[in-house]
Amino acid sequence: MKSKVLITQWIPDEVKLGFSDKVQLIYPDKSKTKYSYDELKELIVDCDGLLTIFRKVDKELIDCGKKLKAIANLGVGYDSIDVGYATQKNIAVINSPSTVTESTAELTIALLMASMRSIVSFDKSMRRGEWTSSAFDTPAVEIFEHSLGVAGFGRIGKSVCKRAQALGMKVFYYDPYPLTKEEEISFGVEYMDLDQLFSQCDCISLHMPYTPENHHLVDENRFSKMKKGSFLINAARGAIVKESALVKALNDGTLQGAGLDVFEFEPAVSQELLACDNVVINPHVGTHTYQVRVNMCNETLSGLCEILNGNRPYNLVNKEISI
Repeated sequence: MKSKVLITQWIPDEVKLGFSDKVQLIYPDKSKTKYSYDELKELIVDCDGLLTIFRKVDKELIDCGKKLKAIANLGVGYDSIDVGYATQKNIAVINSPSTVTESTAELTIALLMASMRSIVSFDKSMRRGEWTSSAFDTPAVEIFEHSLGVAGFGRIGKSVCKRAQALGMKVFYYDPYPLTKEEEISFGVEYMDLDQLFSQCDCISLHMPYTPENHHLVDENRFSKMKKGSFLINAARGAIVKESALVKALNDGTLQGAGLDVFEFEPAVSQELLACDNVVINPHVGTHTYQVRVNMCNETLSGLCEILNGNRPYNLVNKEISI
């Protein structure tokens, strides 16, 4: 008998066809889109695996899965899953660390360019019937030869680095696990500690996972260290940045602009932030292309199937569990 895998949202046939011979996939039809929390609690009872798509997996839901062996998350981040509790119950947690890299890096650069070149601001003024006529009264900043500080130099941070360098930016980086000197030369980057990065770079781009230690990593104190008129890009996790402090920095001139794909209280965004004209906002769509989402499903489901077959996949998050 095939193992049963519950999926919280509808998935296209392209994904189903790749796994229908391995496991029994249970998911809602396209018209329904997603299961309610109560439906998930009922359906998970006899399932061996769970693929969660944009839904929290808490202790209550985990406890309902009497046969549950693995939980997979569509995305590289897994803060929506109670990983600690899953680990206590020896349940594997899977993510999709590799298929998100290029699309997230692309969106990061798009936000950087839109922010520094004031593309959204100019778009809005054009729609109001205004044509910029002043030669020098402009909020735009040339990207070429400005410095980018990449905070978090993993897969996505490295990919952003290459794209930024292609635009003529000088890239500095911070990571709790610095590169070797040879690797730094290879990537063409220089290491700075976090305070140096924020105080010396023209633009900061965040590329770190959300952890309790990273909560409000960028707060009033961190903003106070930034160069006047600098930029902040966040396509990582919203709660890394204290939203009220961000609003203050946007309004007092500490930040000339910001580009955001994530928010502290998403999907809610504060009215104070929405009122800022110098911020470009996206609804957490760093991986929002059809093919990338299909690839993410394939990566997570492949890892989940490996667990159900008694193997240890590369995208196992809680590596301390026994298989």
